[in-house]
Amino acid sequence: MAAFYEWRRPEGQPKRPYAIARADGSPLALAGLWEGYKWASGEVTRTFSILTTTANRLMQTVHDRMPVVLEASDWPLWLGEAEGDPSSLLYPAAEDVLRLWPISTAVNAVRNNGPDLLAPLQEPDAPEPSDAPAGLNPA
Repeated sequence: MAAFYEWRRPEGQPKRPYAIARADGSPLALAGLWEGYKWASGEVTRTFSILTTTANRLMQTVHDRMPVVLEASDWPLWLGEAEGDPSSLLYPAAEDVLRLWPISTAVNAVRNNGPDLLAPLQEPDAPEPSDAPAGLNPA
């Protein structure tokens, strides 16, 4: 995925949305679980969840938790293709892996969709940027 959203509520103000993406511009891979439940009727319902962990310093500026970000080298262990304990991957991303930026409140309405939702806004009370390299804007 290119990015995900979180909201921050500055004191006395409405919630403001932020986009979070990899600092290097490559797609995000998040730790998740999925299941297909087969009903008595034979119908299968597919469900999934994204696993979260404690927020790193950057994410703490907008939320107290964050998705578990998997590096490409972690994929074989997470997918059961390598020996080891996949729960060893359930930790916050390193401080230089992600970047975040304020975006338009247009993202608050499900009828809105498109890459323009990731366009950065200038916001006077935005959280301090990370020390991560600027990377590519996925917009």
